[in-house]
Amino acid sequence: MSFILQHIEKTVNEILQNDPDLLANVTAMNDKIMAIELIGPGKTLYILPTESGIHLQSAHDGDVHVRIKGTPLGLLKMAGRRDNMPATFDGDVEISGDLALGQHLQRMIREMDLDWEELLSQKVGDVAAHQIGNFLRGFSNWAKDVHESMEQNISEYLRIEAGLTPDRTEIEQFIHDVDTLRQDVDRLEQRIARLKRA
Repeated sequence: MSFILQHIEKTVNEILQNDPDLLANVTAMNDKIMAIELIGPGKTLYILPTESGIHLQSAHDGDVHVRIKGTPLGLLKMAGRRDNMPATFDGDVEISGDLALGQHLQRMIREMDLDWEELLSQKVGDVAAHQIGNFLRGFSNWAKDVHESMEQNISEYLRIEAGLTPDRTEIEQFIHDVDTLRQDVDRLEQRIARLKRA
């Protein structure tokens, strides 16, 4: 097992030993194998909960109860969510197997509140860890801005350039025209009914 994996396991287990509620959450998952597959780096992390904490492995030969597959950024976003994750998460994360177990793991990670920058600083030093943290936060903000800009540009293209979707004023005008037509038809029906009676 790599030094970083050993250090993460040790830190997580120290946190668990100091938090009986979190340790109870881990104990509830005892004998379940969870795989977290990182898209991009091509690495898979196996989490084996025990009664005393967790054991992390980079390889596992047996069955896996839940597999969470995603990009590192997608997995970080998923861990920070306040609601339970669906079977797919914004297309960045895919969950297969025991969904309830995956949701339990998500809640546990969210409640753990690990300081990843501190963990990294013990390997690469405080200054480098802080710079990496700033870079990742900046990258995350940039990716969010790019995503929002792309959504807006595609929406405008479909609405204005391609003419495939109407804008709000066109929709409102259409609804108004339908209402006017409905009123005209009602008045015409009433007129026809009066003429038939006469």
